Amino acid sequence: MKTIINDLPIEHELIKDASFEEGDNPDPFLQQMSRGEYLRQLRMMALQDEMERAQEDEVPEEKCDLHLVAHTDAMEEVQTLPTGERMLHYPTYLSHQRYYDDLKHVDMHYINYGLIGSSTKPDAADNEFDREIYRVESSNDVRNVDVNSSIHVAPTTTQETSGGLIVEQRKSLGKGGFCWDAAFILGEHVIHNENEWNQKKTTVLELGSGTGLCGLMVAKATDARVTITDLPELLGLMQDNLQRNHPYKSSVEARTLRWSCEEDYNGAPYDVIIGADIVASLYDPVALAGTLHALAGPNTKVYISAKSRLDKPHEEFDEEMERLFERCERVCEPDSRLKNPHVFVMRFEGKREL
Repeated sequence: MKTIINDLPIEHELIKDASFEEGDNPDPFLQQMSRGEYLRQLRMMALQDEMERAQEDEVPEEKCDLHLVAHTDAMEEVQTLPTGERMLHYPTYLSHQRYYDDLKHVDMHYINYGLIGSSTKPDAADNEFDREIYRVESSNDVRNVDVNSSIHVAPTTTQETSGGLIVEQRKSLGKGGFCWDAAFILGEHVIHNENEWNQKKTTVLELGSGTGLCGLMVAKATDARVTITDLPELLGLMQDNLQRNHPYKSSVEARTLRWSCEEDYNGAPYDVIIGADIVASLYDPVALAGTLHALAGPNTKVYISAKSRLDKPHEEFDEEMERLFERCERVCEPDSRLKNPHVFVMRFEGKREL
């Protein structure tokens, strides 16, 4: 809506009013007042014009943003389930990756990551994700459902995905209730480099799992024994996602693990420890490093993904990890199809005995 300045004379009327003959108004004071009024009115017209131009300039930008949103929705497959909840078919996002902002998918109740395993290799053909088949169990029948068909089945806890992974998000849990790029990238990187860490009966521990995305990816793609952990308030979400994707697999578990709380350290030492985007201002970086050291053994490999930040928590974490582990490596281009340029992976091994 344009701002209107009422009762404003048009420009030619102002000029006419100010264009008097010297003999018409011999009083110099009145001449000066008339000229001042003319300039004031002219300035008001200029201000009105500036406001209208600014408002007109905003309209195309708004239309452009709406067009981009519509175009993005067209590029990504989003299913509306019978419950009204929305599920994103993640491979359709991977096919374009036009944006990497953290909040891009927070309005999705579920994210269908497709097949997890050999197809997570960065050079895998995209068409491997074109048709995922899910085994759906009900009290009446067992049938196969193509998620690209017109039949939509809510991903309930009775659903077993055949090589696929569906992860629930919960806004009510805050940051820990969402799936982040750093988790997906770390999951694919660890799977892609399985030959460097996965020996017989390998145990994998994930810290700060949140939804459980990264750990569940590793559990889906390898034969390792995986434990996903986080604070007590996130345990329910982790358990639901575990049950949804691994209902009959005893080698995966979810439990509480609080950093610097030794009573939660049962099962240590672990062969591999992973953590996605857990170095942040919300957490104590020194306590995190100490927890990793306490849970590690002499041959443990630690993989941590993070977003590029030049802040104090990252500096403190790096310094403490260099003190606690002999070998520290940063991988700036992780092995993942998701090419978020801000995410990197850190690898630590060689626990120092203090």
